[in-house]
Amino acid sequence: MQTSELIKFLNKLLYMNYFKDTSKNGLQVSTPKREIKKLGYATDATSYIFDLAIENKIDLLLTHHGLFWWYDTPITNVHYERISKLIKNDIGLFAVHLPLDAHPVVWNNIWLTIGLINTVLPSYDSTLILKSLETKVEEVLQAPNATVIFEDEVLSLKKFWNYWWTSIGYGIKFKQNKFHISQIIDFTKALQLQKQFFNFWQHETFDSISIISWGGGAALQEAKESGYDIFLTWEMAHWQITLAKEIKQSVLLGGHRHTEKIGPKLLANYIAKKFEDVEIIFLDEAY
Repeated sequence: MQTSELIKFLNKLLYMNYFKDTSKNGLQVSTPKREIKKLGYATDATSYIFDLAIENKIDLLLTHHGLFWWYDTPITNVHYERISKLIKNDIGLFAVHLPLDAHPVVWNNIWLTIGLINTVLPSYDSTLILKSLETKVEEVLQAPNATVIFEDEVLSLKKFWNYWWTSIGYGIKFKQNKFHISQIIDFTKALQLQKQFFNFWQHETFDSISIISWGGGAALQEAKESGYDIFLTWEMAHWQITLAKEIKQSVLLGGHRHTEKIGPKLLANYIAKKFEDVEIIFLDEAY
């Protein structure tokens, strides 16, 4: 696969010109290689991930958290070591932050949502949701928080919470079935999340949940006011947990890396299906 063709494909697929956030999304470190034969993917752009990329002779590395953000970082110390490893080994770096959280078809938040639906209703055909969203990507991206973007007799799916003027999360309301607290454990195991469940409702069954792969403590009040039984996010500050207890909003913390390792994997697999001549290699590892 030609490098320029793959980069162009990624920019179009991910609506890179649409999303603006603190990350400098897109190609952050170029590669002189004209052809991409091996593509690696990981959650984080770190020295230990780059060592794996070198070991596996990766041509282009795809990560959720890149090296360059809104602030200028001097290329010294560990920042220099990271960048030099890529440049010396001709490895490109493509970082996708907000686009991986917000895209309504193949990325972080929608797949956390689909994962929960599959756990609660294993016989339900969740591909119906994905097919519906795939036909109206731009419309869904522009939908405000409370907009219903999918609905049938079983469940309704709304957008939830804005990050940098983009609604990135989802709220699910099950119309016919409640899910048991044990299914929360099943869900976290299936998606390999870091489970911390604060059941401030003191209920055993629930019929709604809002999901946002982000440090979404600021969305806590919105979850409560919108009537969601459970609010899933990746982490919260201590004062936000105490607030959740005060307002009796049950919270499920999934872990930052754990909730955001889904997107890079899905994107890499999507590329593999599109470009069969590109070998995809998983490089992720925990801290």
